[in-house]
Amino acid sequence: MAQRGHVSEKNPSVIRILAARNAAGSRGRNMILFLAVALGILTLTMVFGTAKGKMQAEYLRTVRRDGTAAATILEDGTKEQYVKIKELGYIEKAGRMERVGYAYNETESVCGIAVLDQIAWEEMMKPAYTDIQGHYPEEENEIMLPIRVLEQMGITEPRSGMKISLTVKIGLFEQREATFLLSGWYRDYTNPASHPAQGYVSEKKLRTWGGNLDEESDILICQDDRIDGHTAEEKLYEDVKMTDDAQTFTGGNTYAYEALNRFLGGYEMAVLGAFLVLAAVYFLIFNVLWISMTGDIRQIGLLHTLGATKKQLRSFYFRQIGIVFLGGTAVGAGSSWIFLSAWLPRVLGRQYLSQYGGSRGLSVFSILLLAGAILFVGIVTAAAAGAVVFRAVEMSCLEAMHYTGRKKGERSEKRRKKNAEKKTEKNTWKERREIRRMAWQNLFRTRGRLIWTVLSLFLGLETTMGAVVITEGTDYGNVFDNMPDFVIAGRFAPWAEAEGWGKEYLGRDPGEDPFLTEGSMTGLLSENAYDEFSPVSEEVKNQLLKVTDHKPENVHLTEGAYMDVCFTQTGIRPLVDDPDEAKTEQMIIETGGCTIQILTGKEIEQLKAFAEEQSLKLDMEALEEGFGVLLLQDHILSKEKQKQAEEAVGEPVWFTSLRTKEEREKESTEMTLCGYMDTTLEGFPELKQTWHGPRLLYFAISEKGFEKLQTEKKTFSVEMNVQEGEEAAAEKEVQQILSRENQIREEKQETGLFQISKQILQKEAEGYVNGSRLLLGALGAILLLAGIMNYFNVMAVGILTRQKEFAVLESLGMTKRQQRRMLVNEGVAYFILTLVLLAVPGIPGLLLLSFYMESRLDYFVFQWPVAQAAVVLGGLLILCAAMPAVICRYAERKK
Repeated sequence: MAQRGHVSEKNPSVIRILAARNAAGSRGRNMILFLAVALGILTLTMVFGTAKGKMQAEYLRTVRRDGTAAATILEDGTKEQYVKIKELGYIEKAGRMERVGYAYNETESVCGIAVLDQIAWEEMMKPAYTDIQGHYPEEENEIMLPIRVLEQMGITEPRSGMKISLTVKIGLFEQREATFLLSGWYRDYTNPASHPAQGYVSEKKLRTWGGNLDEESDILICQDDRIDGHTAEEKLYEDVKMTDDAQTFTGGNTYAYEALNRFLGGYEMAVLGAFLVLAAVYFLIFNVLWISMTGDIRQIGLLHTLGATKKQLRSFYFRQIGIVFLGGTAVGAGSSWIFLSAWLPRVLGRQYLSQYGGSRGLSVFSILLLAGAILFVGIVTAAAAGAVVFRAVEMSCLEAMHYTGRKKGERSEKRRKKNAEKKTEKNTWKERREIRRMAWQNLFRTRGRLIWTVLSLFLGLETTMGAVVITEGTDYGNVFDNMPDFVIAGRFAPWAEAEGWGKEYLGRDPGEDPFLTEGSMTGLLSENAYDEFSPVSEEVKNQLLKVTDHKPENVHLTEGAYMDVCFTQTGIRPLVDDPDEAKTEQMIIETGGCTIQILTGKEIEQLKAFAEEQSLKLDMEALEEGFGVLLLQDHILSKEKQKQAEEAVGEPVWFTSLRTKEEREKESTEMTLCGYMDTTLEGFPELKQTWHGPRLLYFAISEKGFEKLQTEKKTFSVEMNVQEGEEAAAEKEVQQILSRENQIREEKQETGLFQISKQILQKEAEGYVNGSRLLLGALGAILLLAGIMNYFNVMAVGILTRQKEFAVLESLGMTKRQQRRMLVNEGVAYFILTLVLLAVPGIPGLLLLSFYMESRLDYFVFQWPVAQAAVVLGGLLILCAAMPAVICRYAERKK
């Protein structure tokens, strides 16, 4: 090859003129690249920003609702345990808390009193509050209180340093009068009925009361957000030595982990989703430059002929691309800032946090996110431009000037021209057939362009359909589909409800178990501790059944009885501190009341299958045959206590009915203890229970077994469904029944009934559900827009770079109309190939997505996106067919 010349460096005006001419010739392509860069940055920031904002809103919602960000707690943890936990690599943060007691204003309880270390305050509690004023107590006489407590005390305009006189009850017997100085205040969002308000004093004050955070105190823990609660707990038991067999870690997943689960099902899907979004933007940018390579290489070849050096070519080409990139970056970054700072936080605050402080504390815009989007788009742009330039400058002048983008072995230009000449001689039908044939030949003439374009369209469609599947499947409205219209059950005693027991469901999401409680058997039976009592009386049950027309398929009854229970020493050992070794091994220990629930045959079969799957050491045969009872526990046993539970299988247990109102004694019935089953294990079958929790003894028994007990069957709760459209009338009738019954029970000094209405819950969650649909729908629309824009870029750049080819075809007799028809057929061919990909790997991909989501979310419901796919594909077909003709007309007018 002859030595290339160069344009003199002493005459830079020549370089500028050549660069200007080149830029003018690529004006259409540069405009498309400008739009692609701006849309790429906007797409990345909108998708990732919306995802981040939704998860942050979910996080704040649950943290503020529960009043803490701590995921796990170790009660009465020692200093050595605290130091060890902080050293563990999978623990993000750990703090200490000491619950001192309760504060009273005269005789009225106002709040709990606790002491936190700095980490516990900053990382665990502070995220749950808004409108924080002042500082956490540091001096001995300082106190920090929630605004609702101050308002309860008549203080509407708190001031830092104002005096607050309280009586603090420490433990069971100690009581202190104290005058505090208000160091700060905050707004909390826990439900007052189920979560007492919490105030804080300093560590110095705790020491004057005889306490010390460095000694035994609760350790609040947040593990790595990528680790589920069960895995973290197993690791903690392995790495941290317990002070005794009864000490346990209690908790679960971090709130961030739960927010991600509700949104995408887990980190695996988040990574895959991020990859698909990045790939979509990659195609959006890369295709614009790569497909325009033919025209650029020819231009570079011409500049070579004029003597431009490699360095000069690279310089003015990258300068041109750089200017376009900077312009697109400015527009994309500005649009992203407006979206993430102004619009999205307001939507999230209104839809997700309307009852939890709104958008206060919610920050979606991140300079790192924007910088990452710009960097990624910049890298893709530079890589695509570099691939064009470095390939072109290594060609000879002749190779570059005659470059067509075709690979060796492809149909020659001469043969293509010959086909065009033949086409003009055919009749109309044959002409259309030949045009279609030419369109398909044009596609496969540049296989690289075809592959990248079809993959781009397929990726956009598949990601959009995946977003639709996740949107519909994770719609919180699915939770309500599995809920009964009404749930009626017995209440706790008034004094127990004042402690928050039996009202915990008021602060939970509808999908959570409403009957999980911290209440005790004393609080449940203090006014009803006699054998005749049934939470739902026979009379009320019959009245409720009338509302459902006595249709069995519309009613589910949870039945059983409250009884007294006695264990052997071995049988009860998992539930208590180890008894004195001096006592006899088979000593009978009386524990008080318990709940016994009757299980159906189907429920027992499900528990048997679960026990076999988990290899649990339980005697399920005795349960099924009616000789034994299964103790259901809500994850209250440590690893050592679980071993003791396995040793208790087969021990006798005695049940005695509660005394009647005449206080006649009853004989006991002996049953076999089938073991302890943890209801919180992953995959535990759905079991409709009445009130249960760590402080309640809860047994499951078969119908055969219950017949042996000397008591009558009672109804714990009634679940009801009514005909669609009759919910309002049925709710009115149910309320009348409960109102009459509660009035009678109040006269008898018995606890009453309450109801949970699906319609009321749906109305309360309406904003949350609509917010989820809006945001997830917006994500799908953004991804679809990116895919459509990608196709537009591909077709526009392709047409703009084929002007020479069109001129040749026109000289051979092809009319403008025939050219546009050929381009329309090319667009339809792109659609057909994309549809094939969507059907072959796309449908199995959606099925795999549904299997994954169903394994992570109990309420996920897979639905084929038939309607959405029909709309999207119909719109895509129209765009694929119409867009080439529109672009072609535009290019003709610009000549």
